[in-house]
Amino acid sequence: MAREQFSDVPHATWARWRQAAIGNISETEAEAVAGLVPEVRANIPSLQELAPAVGEPVPATKRALNFWKMLDELEQDAKLMREFALGKGVDGEIKLRVPPALRDAHRMRCDLIRLALQQAEVAWSTERAAQFYQSIIDEIGAESPECQKRIMARLHNVQSEAAARGF
Repeated sequence: MAREQFSDVPHATWARWRQAAIGNISETEAEAVAGLVPEVRANIPSLQELAPAVGEPVPATKRALNFWKMLDELEQDAKLMREFALGKGVDGEIKLRVPPALRDAHRMRCDLIRLALQQAEVAWSTERAAQFYQSIIDEIGAESPECQKRIMARLHNVQSEAAARGF
């Protein structure tokens, strides 16, 4: 991430700066940290997988943040903090250089996992609520199409009012 922002810095200079700042981190350590996001994605389905596309999405879903992109960025931040906290000693072993930074990186990773789980829970609950309301509307329509139209018009008005207020 930082390297992309300073792409004009020569590679050798960048390598010296990186080593001075965070030390030598092994590839296995870097791969273990980088494995967090794919692991979360493998265990928590995306919103599209949880809620199949049926008609218009809920207005709040349209305005929702790009959660997975932000999760990736935060995971990169946690990775940088972890790399900063660890260094490679002369004997080649990974050494703890800055304990508070490692603690903060671990807290950040725990928070990211918690956020991902909350996102999955909200997506699942939203889909369940949509199914529930749709089954009620369908049953009302089967009994009285005119009543169903009145209810749908009223719900549309409520939704329009909420959208006008920014909800």
